[in-house]
Amino acid sequence: MVARNSLRGSLLCGAACLALGLALGLTWPDAKPAPLWTEPGPQRSSSALPSFAAVVRQIGPGVVTVRAVRPVPREATANTASGVADGMRAVHAAGPRERSGSGFVVQAGGLCLTSRHVVVDAGSIEVSVPERGWFEAELIGEDLATDLALLRLIDAPDDLCALPLADGTDLEAGDWIVAVGNPLGFAQTVTAGIVSFVGRHLRHSDYAVTNDFLQISAPVNPGNSGCPVVDLHGRVVGVTTQAPIEGQGISFAVPGHSVKWALQQMQEVPDGRVRRGYLGIEFASVLGQDDDGNELHGAVIVQVVEGQPAHRAGVRPGDIVFGIDGKSVLDAKALHECIVRAQPGTEIALQVLRSGAVTDPIKAVLGEAAVRRADQPN
Repeated sequence: MVARNSLRGSLLCGAACLALGLALGLTWPDAKPAPLWTEPGPQRSSSALPSFAAVVRQIGPGVVTVRAVRPVPREATANTASGVADGMRAVHAAGPRERSGSGFVVQAGGLCLTSRHVVVDAGSIEVSVPERGWFEAELIGEDLATDLALLRLIDAPDDLCALPLADGTDLEAGDWIVAVGNPLGFAQTVTAGIVSFVGRHLRHSDYAVTNDFLQISAPVNPGNSGCPVVDLHGRVVGVTTQAPIEGQGISFAVPGHSVKWALQQMQEVPDGRVRRGYLGIEFASVLGQDDDGNELHGAVIVQVVEGQPAHRAGVRPGDIVFGIDGKSVLDAKALHECIVRAQPGTEIALQVLRSGAVTDPIKAVLGEAAVRRADQPN
């Protein structure tokens, strides 16, 4: 009985204290503020990093080393009064005569792909195929814009290991890739990394085009030019072409879909040289809406080069190209491909939005992309 009365008394006291607190305007302490970060969700079991050994064994027989020797300058071979010594000094003064690079077999009968800058202007070309030896080679196809070259091995067997070439359009940033090549003369060197960026557009240093590249983190050094970049299924998804001297973990490869298109063009033209269309414009993707709230798509013209095909046809800065020959142009990438993948001399009809109104189709005859001037965009 005493305990019950005591409990009743405690409850009454607590109620009285609460009432007194409310009467005096006292409040409970504020709740803790929300954290400034997001807590991670439930942890998933982590998988082990992949081994690339199986992929390397699969593609290794198809990765080649390319060696190109430049002709000896005429003055270096001249029979001067001083004799052979002067000739030898002239050779050294002319710089290294030999260039080396990488490549891979694209057709079992002896066709190999490499970088054009490795073999351009070479007096002789040799290709080393794993376990098959060295073969003389000849240049039969080239694409200046993507820096690709197609070689034919002379007297090569017809059962070489041709590597499968994929479009690579399913690649995403973060996917694993492997590169196998001949950096600094060390044949069959394997490097690995990830896809850092898909569709990185870069301006060619000499050629009046830009191209989209795969940006990868696999280390690339002199001699890697032309080496295949493969995914974990052993498919070639790109071909290495360049890496910035001042950067580390940043290199670029021509994506598989561009390689396939270039190879097809090399096959279709008699001299094997890829030619690309040229309008003389600089453009960017359209982002936004029109005055009626409708979503815009296409490519806006930023600059028109005077005297070039677009200027002669009447294209103006500010024009929005939303179609070519009746086909939709969704962004700058689509417009770029329509231009550079068309043959010079082709007439195209541009569907254009100008000052909010659709104009009559603007017809332009494509020129040919050539060596770029300092003031010349795409």
